[in-house]
Amino acid sequence: MLLSLSQLEESEHRFSKIAQQDSAKATPMPIDRGIVEVQATDASPTDLKQRVAMLATETKEPLNFAFERAIGNNDSVYSNFIELILSSKRKVGRIVCRNGSRILGYATGFMVSEQLLLTNWHVFQQIDSVADAEVQFFYEYDINGKEIEPVSFSFSVADFFYANQALDYCLVAVKAIDLTGKVMLKSIGSLFLEPKQGKLGAEQEERLNIIHHPDGDYKQLSIRQNLFVKITPTSIWYETDTAPGSSGSPVFNDQWQVVALHHMGIGNKNEAGDYLDKDGQIIPKINGKIDERKIDWIANEGIRVSVILNDIFEIYPDHALVNGLKIKDQSQVIGTEPDRKEETISMTPANSNQMENTNMINVSFPSSLLESNEEISVKISKGSKAAPALPEMKTLTDLNDFNELKKLEDQMDFSGCRGYVDDFLGQRIPLPQPLKSLQKFIAVLNSNKKDTELKYDHYSVVFHSVRGMPVISAVNVDGDLQKRQDKSERKDNWLRDNRIDYSIQLNDQYYKNSNFDRGHMSRREDANWGDTPEIAKRNADRTCMYTNACPQVAALNQSKKKGLWGELEKVVLENGATKEGTHTNKITVFNGPIFKESDPVFRGVQVPLSFYKVIFWLTDAGILKATGFKLSQENLVEDIDFEQLNIDENLVFKKYRIGLKSLQEETGLDFSGFFSFDTFSSGNTNPVEIDDKESELSNEINAMSR
Repeated sequence: MLLSLSQLEESEHRFSKIAQQDSAKATPMPIDRGIVEVQATDASPTDLKQRVAMLATETKEPLNFAFERAIGNNDSVYSNFIELILSSKRKVGRIVCRNGSRILGYATGFMVSEQLLLTNWHVFQQIDSVADAEVQFFYEYDINGKEIEPVSFSFSVADFFYANQALDYCLVAVKAIDLTGKVMLKSIGSLFLEPKQGKLGAEQEERLNIIHHPDGDYKQLSIRQNLFVKITPTSIWYETDTAPGSSGSPVFNDQWQVVALHHMGIGNKNEAGDYLDKDGQIIPKINGKIDERKIDWIANEGIRVSVILNDIFEIYPDHALVNGLKIKDQSQVIGTEPDRKEETISMTPANSNQMENTNMINVSFPSSLLESNEEISVKISKGSKAAPALPEMKTLTDLNDFNELKKLEDQMDFSGCRGYVDDFLGQRIPLPQPLKSLQKFIAVLNSNKKDTELKYDHYSVVFHSVRGMPVISAVNVDGDLQKRQDKSERKDNWLRDNRIDYSIQLNDQYYKNSNFDRGHMSRREDANWGDTPEIAKRNADRTCMYTNACPQVAALNQSKKKGLWGELEKVVLENGATKEGTHTNKITVFNGPIFKESDPVFRGVQVPLSFYKVIFWLTDAGILKATGFKLSQENLVEDIDFEQLNIDENLVFKKYRIGLKSLQEETGLDFSGFFSFDTFSSGNTNPVEIDDKESELSNEINAMSR
């Protein structure tokens, strides 16, 4: 890979300043890791107290033993050092940089959360440079010296990409399943970036470890011959045998905590200032760049973990994927080869986000399909931004066999779903969090017990594990008619979500012969938009998830039957998100049921009688506003056995505007951050009935936008 001469010169300048202040070979001076862990401008000399505190928390070896090694009085390690290496090295991968099919170079990267990979800015300077790249894990030799077949993943810049030139780092999301559709990314694990102080001790004494792919070669380890020599406000310097091509490698202490991201270093030069290779030959310059593989490195620099964390948390204080950096991977998987069992089917072609940049499309499916006698059909649409290919969907009438339906559900892949976007309107509208009384009922994802957000296309759901329905379904709606070109016939195929337990979700058996509709919370029409008709249809189809539905009677749900919920949704879309002139005409909508302890039971499940809808929009003046609605299917007759009730004939339906303060009390969701945008009078606490007529409702919504 070609390296900018300006970057090399910057490193040389920093190194020369260090040499002037204090030779790297000078008498060692105790250094507190606090210098590294505070803001980059706060560097000041301290002592080893915090190093001792950090060693005490690690518990991987006796404290005194570890501390003696940290200050240079001990050069031994316990045998679990090997297991720590095995656990760490599986999370480090070889990055292959490509332009189409042409390989541009290699680098190293490592997983730092369940979905984010860390490497250098000079590896991925911008989103376009990631388009055809991939990361390969287990690109190494096995115990017999044989090559292990690597596991390759594409990147997902649509989920996350951030690159910082000044600190030379890049964080980018990786797709959840490998290119073969067999290995899940979560099985790789991640290296935790510890923000606490005390990860390094004395200069000239503490040893560092590096795992890397020099020059794109099989995985190599530089173990304990790497001397920590100096600390600066943004970096650490060390002597190591790090070979060229190791950009983006993790730098570890002896407890296998990441202390730095390997950046680059000082190359050997002749008196004329030409860079020399290890044979003393001049390395030619190519358009102001130099082949880093040939440089004879004499010193190395790594960007401090603390500085990287300070930067990314400041830029993205509340981003879900960035918050994943705060979660420590507790698993200690030490297998040297991947588990290649069939996990799922990939519903998107490899590198689907960048299809326009390549002539190749990879379609992945379980090899077991080849053993069946059924025909396998793949439909590929031609276009610059074609929608990812989906497996052929059968209608529910064809899915009489429960096992066949479950197989389809098991194969669903949501890894490419971005979900609800909180800054869709240009101002941040975060997903409301459940209050304490509701938190214990929220379903968590099987893959991450701290994650509660089910992401789909243009919308996200937080799910109630007892009621079997969404607590909230939040959707981004774009009324641009150019993005609403899907004219296909609507066909709803309802499925459960394999990311949470099937047992807590309703299914077709519940709704069958019940007089209940599967009432979309986020409407099919709301998500039915995209750059192509195929993408728009795919997005709409994925609203037909049981996690996005509640039991609603047709008289409430369907607009064609003048149902109030369906009618409200129709008017909101047509009047609140229809593109006119220069208007952006985007809206964000929160939808969900209002659960009460008194809700009647149908087929063993309590059915909510009321529902809410909160609409956010920007006025012509760019002011963010919000309004809430509460719609009801209240039972007029007291003490009726709900199990025996003819629902269509015995319920009356009302629609209301309601203040967000009242809605917070009724739903158990925290809407406090939106009170200032509420168009409802602050003096009103109870819902106010609105005229049933669609024209009146249209006028009401149009009036609110002024």
